[in-house]
Amino acid sequence: MRSLTTFSFLVAFLLLSNKGLVAQPPRFVFVYVQDEQGKPIDGVTVEARYMQIVQQDGQEFPVPTELAKSQTTEKGGRCKLTLTTSDWSLAGLHAHRPGLTSEEISKLYDNAPSDPDELKAFEKEVNDRSRQFRAAYQLLSPDAESGALIKLKLQKAINISGQLKVDGRPLPKAFVEIHSRKDDLSQLFAHSSPELTDDQGRFDFYATPGDLDQAKIVVERPAGNHVLTVSDVQSKPTPSGLVFNFETAAKDYISSRKP
Repeated sequence: MRSLTTFSFLVAFLLLSNKGLVAQPPRFVFVYVQDEQGKPIDGVTVEARYMQIVQQDGQEFPVPTELAKSQTTEKGGRCKLTLTTSDWSLAGLHAHRPGLTSEEISKLYDNAPSDPDELKAFEKEVNDRSRQFRAAYQLLSPDAESGALIKLKLQKAINISGQLKVDGRPLPKAFVEIHSRKDDLSQLFAHSSPELTDDQGRFDFYATPGDLDQAKIVVERPAGNHVLTVSDVQSKPTPSGLVFNFETAAKDYISSRKP
């Protein structure tokens, strides 16, 4: 009688397990981040996202969604990500470290020069270093086993500078975005962000290395926006980075008036 009861319990347990009624342990992965020289690096923020399909009004929309709470690598370049789901068709990891952390900037200012001219040069250098960053991206396979070790190698951002002109004149206060062609990872993580031109139409920022042959220019004005998308953009390599000079025509911008 006791053996029959035990057998019945086991059958019931297996049935409940197959129906997903028995809680499964959370799935996790370890991430190991290296710098350009292959050395482990701490202070790197690692995040994971997957493409969730959201239904609304009878339609389906892909929405990048957090797959795990972001973590920061410790000494040894490692961190652990606990995944919120194991059901996805597209997922990826993004590792990012600024050129200078807030703690590193604070330490530099402890020894900042007192001379006004030297202080100005010091602040300019610190600002430029803080804008620099290192990053890495990688797809995450749905077949990745729990406890798997994933290695990421950072790439140093490249300096992007140049000038934007329209009908031969500098175009101030326009947003310039330069990026590589879109891929699966760029659907989950933005690889670039718009930069505002100054009064002379000049821009200067850092971007993730790649083809960097696509550009989008957005001019926001009270009457409406003007947008220009450019493919196969040409750049000039220099010791400090890439230089882009845009000679555009007003007639090529697509305008949309504000209501």
